Amino acid sequence: MATGTNRNKVALAPGHSLMDWIRLGNSGNDLSGVGGKLISVSRSELAKHNKKNDAWLAIRGTVYNVTHYMDFHPGGVDELVRGIGTDATKLFSEIHAWVNYESILQKCIIGRLVNEEIYKLPEVLKSAIEDDLKIDWFQQLNFLCFVFYTKTPYPEVSMKLKSLSEFDCTLNGITRCVKLHSNIKWPFNVKVVAETGKVQIKLFKKNLALWPTFGSISVAKYYQINYWKCTLSEIYEVTHNVNFLLFKYEENVYNHVYPGQHVYIKANLNVGNDVSRPYTPVWPLVETSKYGQILEDKICFLVKTYTHGKLSQYLYSLHPGDNIEVSKPQGLFKFWTSKKSIIMLAAGTGLTPMVPIIWNALHSSIKVYNVTLLYWNKTKKCIIWKDHLDKLCANYLQRYILYWFAVHYMVTNDESLGNVHNNRIDELIIDKYVPEVTKNSEDNNGICICGPSGFNQLCEKLIIQKGYSPEDYFVFG
Repeated sequence: MATGTNRNKVALAPGHSLMDWIRLGNSGNDLSGVGGKLISVSRSELAKHNKKNDAWLAIRGTVYNVTHYMDFHPGGVDELVRGIGTDATKLFSEIHAWVNYESILQKCIIGRLVNEEIYKLPEVLKSAIEDDLKIDWFQQLNFLCFVFYTKTPYPEVSMKLKSLSEFDCTLNGITRCVKLHSNIKWPFNVKVVAETGKVQIKLFKKNLALWPTFGSISVAKYYQINYWKCTLSEIYEVTHNVNFLLFKYEENVYNHVYPGQHVYIKANLNVGNDVSRPYTPVWPLVETSKYGQILEDKICFLVKTYTHGKLSQYLYSLHPGDNIEVSKPQGLFKFWTSKKSIIMLAAGTGLTPMVPIIWNALHSSIKVYNVTLLYWNKTKKCIIWKDHLDKLCANYLQRYILYWFAVHYMVTNDESLGNVHNNRIDELIIDKYVPEVTKNSEDNNGICICGPSGFNQLCEKLIIQKGYSPEDYFVFG
C-alpha cells in the first residue's frame, strides 16, 4: 500500500523492494500477528495499535497489521504512520486509491472493522456455536451481515428462506435456524472465501432501522435434499445449436457453486422415466443487459443440442415457465492458489467449466493470475460467447496491469479469422502455448482440460509428456 506520491517517495534500504516484500510474505512468517485467524476489531481496539512496532490500520472495512511493512513502504515510515490506529480509508483514497493494496497486504490481514455501538454477540448466539465454528454479525440501517468462520476450505453452503423473518443456513451438513428481529428481503448476497472457509451473508432489511439484536440462532435438524425444483425464467440463443438458460429456484433457495463444480439436471421425459446428466452452472463473463440480472436465487446453463442427446434436446426445447430439477453442487476441482498461470484447453461445450474459473481468476482478491484459453471448435459459428471472450481479452490486455487474459481460437476447417488457427490438438500447439516443466517453473502453471473424451485423453497425454504431474492439471469428465 503505497500512500506516498511521486513527489515524496523515499529511498528504500537494500532488501526492502516490492519483490523483497513478496518474498517475505511467501516465507511463512506470520505478518498478521494473529496466526492467520481472522478476528473482528472494534475501533477502540484498533486505536490501541498506533505505534511503529505495533501498527494496525483499516482500509474499506478490513484491518491490516502493517508493522512489518513499515520499512517497505515507498512513501516512507512517517507517511504510513499517519494512518495507523485509525480507519485510513479516506487518507488512502485521497492520495492514490488505484494502488492494489489488497494484493500487497494480503498476508497482513487481521480481520474486519466493526462498530461497538452496533456490534453485539448475545449469549443466545454463543450457545449455538460449535467449537469448530465462529459466528459474527454486524448491521447498518439497510442491511444485516452474518459472518461464519467454518475453518474448512470449500465448505458446503446452502440457504433457505422460510419466512421474511426466518431462514435456515446449512454449512457442511449442519443446519442452523436463524430467527430474525424483523423482516428482510430476498435474495441474500452471499460471499464465500473458499480457501479459508469464511462465509458472509448479507441480508437486506425491509425497513430502515438499527435492530437491538439480530434475533436468535439454534441448531436445527438437517434434512437431506437431493434435488430442488427450478423454473425456466429466460432463454437466449448463443450459437446455432447452443442456448443460454436461466432458471430460478421455485423455493427461496441458494446453493453456493464453486468454480468448476457441476450439478445434475433431472427431467421426466416420459411418465416414470427420469433422466439426469451433469451440467456446469455458468454465467456471462462480461456485464451485459442482454441476459438480465443474475441473482443468487438463479442458476444458469449453456445447453448444446445433440442428435442423440435426449436430455439436451429436451432442455433445448424448453420454454419460460417449464420446470426441471437440480441437484446440490458437487465436483472435485479445487482452484489453485499456488499457481501463477492458468492454462485452459477446451473444446466445444468444454468451455462451460472454464467460464467460472476464468471469472474467479480475474477477480481474485488474494492472487494475481495470468490466464490463457486455447479453444477448439469445428467452425467459427460454433464458438460459444466469442464476443464475450474477445471483450474480456481486450480489457485485460489493455486496461489492467496485473491481471492478464489471452484467448486463442482453433478451428478444424479452412475458415479464416484473425487469431484463429486451423489446427487440431497436437504436439506443435502444446509446445507453442504450454511451457515445459522445469525446476524453476514446476509450480507456476495449472492446466484445465475439458472436451470430448478423445480430446481429453490426448491433451492429458501431451501435457504429461511436457513434464506435468497430476497435481498440476485437472481433467473435467
